[in-house]
Formats: sequence, structure tokens, C-alpha cells
Amino acid sequence: MAVRGRGARRIALAVSLVTAWVVGSTVGTTSGPTSARAMPLFQIEQAHAEHVPVLDGSEPIFVLLIGSDARPGEAVGELRADSIHVVAINPAESKMTIVGFPRDALVPIPGFGTTKINAAMSTGGPELLVETVEDLTGITMDYWALTGFRGFDAMITQIGGLTMDVPFSVVDSAAEANIPAGRQQLTGDDALAFARARHSLPSGDFGRSENHGRLIIAALAQLKREFTKDPSRLLVWIGAGLRNAQSDVPLDQLMSLAFTATTVNPKRVVNIVLPGSVGMSGTTSVVNLNSTTVEAISRDLETDGLLKRANIPPSPNEQLLS
Repeated sequence: MAVRGRGARRIALAVSLVTAWVVGSTVGTTSGPTSARAMPLFQIEQAHAEHVPVLDGSEPIFVLLIGSDARPGEAVGELRADSIHVVAINPAESKMTIVGFPRDALVPIPGFGTTKINAAMSTGGPELLVETVEDLTGITMDYWALTGFRGFDAMITQIGGLTMDVPFSVVDSAAEANIPAGRQQLTGDDALAFARARHSLPSGDFGRSENHGRLIIAALAQLKREFTKDPSRLLVWIGAGLRNAQSDVPLDQLMSLAFTATTVNPKRVVNIVLPGSVGMSGTTSVVNLNSTTVEAISRDLETDGLLKRANIPPSPNEQLLS
């Protein structure tokens, strides 16, 4: 059954809140003071003032999730984007697709030439990164969600940890990660280490980007599971978010948004990373995306927010999954 009107919007923004809550962990630390000018842990905005998203369930909804490279004390909207994901929501089917963009992808940035995609935000803020992704994919974003590094450990702790089926062991000294494979309860420190690890992955940052998607799915699954068993757990999640984030969304609306997030089926989420090859641009290491593959994925995704099996690339962590 299609989700109509405000219901569709609630699903879109609720998923954004939950995914932004997770992706904020991906590349940083949680210690140290924050400046008054730094943005909150996450911020959600409509991508275009002149663009009115279709929210009656008849079209997919697209959210650009951005994880900033800012360290504590730095303004998250003015630094590089180290984690970039398009989340496509199909409200009618309660399905979702997560598409990760390699942070070193060499792409045209409108008005600034061709360089790494993660430089778009440090050059022109989230708005320029939105424009860059839209030009690359041909898909109009409905919303963007910007995350920083603060509070992830605290939020994981306050909800009692994050249950996750870790598909392979992650041992990475640079990320202080020593996580065995299997279903387990991750502490905030463990989840942060899992999100940061890339040196031990065969495909490096490609694999790390896919693991960010795994954390998003794990959070959605846990929220749904806990709410089904005990609806009051929703208050714990909302409280954890409010203690570590700032939002202009009224509390009653936030409650409604969080409630609708429980309708997304985590088992029907497709999690991919755009494939590419590592190369050099002068003396700088970059990722060269396969333009044909990007175009095929983008066209497919634009129609309904879902991907046909033929357009789902192999997992960048396939070697570890076999």
C-alpha cells in the first residue's frame, strides 16, 4: 500500500535522522571541545528552496548524507566530505537503497574544475556537494543531511550498544579496531572503530564506505526490533539523539518521524558503493569512476529509488565475504 502525503515525508526524514545519526561516526573522534560556530551533529535541510519534493508515495525520495572531515572545534560544513551517500527511499514499498561515493572520486565540481568529490563541501558547503552529486547522477536531491564527529560514542552508549552481525573480522591498528566476526553487541568505541577501519580492508575506502551502510542498516534493524518489542524504547532513541544533537524539528514531529522509521524493512535495503579504479592525477591519488556504470545505476535509481539486480555491483568487501 502506498504511503501518502505527510506519511511519505515522515519516512524520508525519519530515515535521514537515523542514518545521519549513524554516519556521523564514520571518520572522526568524539573528544575535545566544539566551537560555537560548529554545526550540530546532524542537520537536515531541503535541498532546493524552489524544488517541492513529491511526497505522495508515487515517486522516490532522495537524501544526500554527508559525513564531514571536521575535527572537534571545526565547522563541519566547511571541511571536506569524507563520507558521501545517497539514500533513496521508496515509501510505497518501504524499501531503501544506499549508494556510497568514494571520497577520492575525480569529478567535475561546478565552477571549480575537476577534482576529488570530497573537496566540494570545503569549497562551497553542502549546497555545492549537492550540486556536484546531482550533476554526476542526474538525480535531484530532495534533502541533504550533514553530520559531524561529535556524540556518536555517547549515543551508542545511551541506547545500550548497537547489535550487529559483523560479516568478517576487522583488525585495524590505525582505527584501533579489533572486532571479531559474528552477531554481537558493539559498544560506542567498537562501532566507531568499525566505521573508521579501512587499512585492513582489501579495497580500502570502498570497503569502508560499504561498512558505513552496514551500520545504517544495523541501526534501522535495531530500532525496528526494539520498538516492536517495547514501544517505549523509541523514547530512549529520541532522548539519545536530543542529548547529542540539535534540530529545529519540534519534539512532537520528531516523535512522529522516529515512529515512521520503524516501517522501513532493513532486510529490503540494498547497500552498494559506486565502483571505480584507483589512479593518479598528477601527484594525487584519485578514484576514476566508471562513467557507464554510474550512468546505469543513476538512471535505474532515479525511476523508483531501487536497483535492478543487473545494476548492483559486487561488494568491495567480496574477498572477505567469500
